[in-house]
Amino acid sequence: MGRVENNHENADVALVSEATAVDDEMFTVLADEHRRFALYALLQFRRLTLEELADIVAGWTNVDSWRGVTREERDAVLLRLRHAHVPKLEEAGYVEYDEDAGELSLAALPASLYDLATYARRHEKASVGQRGRLGPTTKDGDTAENGAEDATGDGKDGAT
Repeated sequence: MGRVENNHENADVALVSEATAVDDEMFTVLADEHRRFALYALLQFRRLTLEELADIVAGWTNVDSWRGVTREERDAVLLRLRHAHVPKLEEAGYVEYDEDAGELSLAALPASLYDLATYARRHEKASVGQRGRLGPTTKDGDTAENGAEDATGDGKDGAT
């Protein structure tokens, strides 16, 4: 079983607010694949238009099908993001949405949510043999986080 590393010394200070306890709201946010993928994308790119986010989330959501995403699938993801997932992320204080510009940016995350999200991204779908399906991978197959192999910078995935 893996464990979450609580070492933030290599994390961008702007992304991590002071440490907080894990609460039900964090698990509620991470429970939905589209919200997780939105957080993963914003952790990587920091600022995206809603259209760009929909492209990324639609691609990651449908990657297992080994085909291109249809316009209808992408538009359905955009609709769910706009009306359900982004408002929930914004209400929780994890993203800021500028409706006039149609642009999202990542707010400073509680350290515990940052840890959970980076751990979840690294291990997304690992139980079914699809490790590293999201984003660029390192030479050992782990996903890269903003150019670093992991939050600790030591190249280990935190698994024991």
